[in-house]
Amino acid sequence: MRRNEQTLRLPVSGLEVFLSQPTGVEDLLLLEATNLDTQLALALLTAIAQAADGKEFAWDMLSITDLDTLLLRTRQLAFGDQLRADATCPASNCGLPIEISFQVSEYLANYLPGSVPGVEAAEESGWLRLGNMPVLFRLPTAADQVAIAHHAHPEQELIHRCLRPTNLTSEQLQQIEEAMEILAPNLAQNLQGQCSECGAMVEIFFDPQQFTLREFRNQAAFIYEEIHLLAMYYQWSESAILALPRQRRMQYAERLRQTKRTA
Repeated sequence: MRRNEQTLRLPVSGLEVFLSQPTGVEDLLLLEATNLDTQLALALLTAIAQAADGKEFAWDMLSITDLDTLLLRTRQLAFGDQLRADATCPASNCGLPIEISFQVSEYLANYLPGSVPGVEAAEESGWLRLGNMPVLFRLPTAADQVAIAHHAHPEQELIHRCLRPTNLTSEQLQQIEEAMEILAPNLAQNLQGQCSECGAMVEIFFDPQQFTLREFRNQAAFIYEEIHLLAMYYQWSESAILALPRQRRMQYAERLRQTKRTA
């Protein structure tokens, strides 16, 4: 396997996935997208991920946990394990920039799925029941996230899609939500850091989808210039340049920039 490829097993579904780095085609997809949302994440994964057994797989049926895991692993493959998020000191007399850094592997290890006593599979595929409760539930998927994105009442719509029946007591709903969180932990979490200057604590919300899509798009910012340089110097076609692995394309383009600077 080449260093720009990886095989991994998703934590919730157990699906084994073959993952490759984005090429120029995906860079253009990211750069020209209107919104950094779940639909874009699914379009990206459709291009760079495949089930290891070679069978077709509907990526929008992944749980949100598996989707975010796959995005973070894609980011890890492309840019390395260390991840840095920027924040600003909230102290009124400070306001200095703060960098919060962590390792993707350690972050994912902190949010591994667990088991819930009494949870068992229902007759219908993908649905579960908890003990003797007269309720069926399933884990929210990427398709659910897309469907509720612009809904007037997204939380209620998600309950309607993932619970049967939906008229639960607050206690029943809490039990189901707690079971869901254990089975498929939410990877979108608040991160804390400390200002090295004044000591104030800072908290930022880390959303794996938003963060990874934005980082990939930022890295794609020079693709038009790189296409122009490589096409002009090597006489390669746009399609041939876009098919190159990202790191190789960037290295070629950087060598040409260096040649121009020293000429």
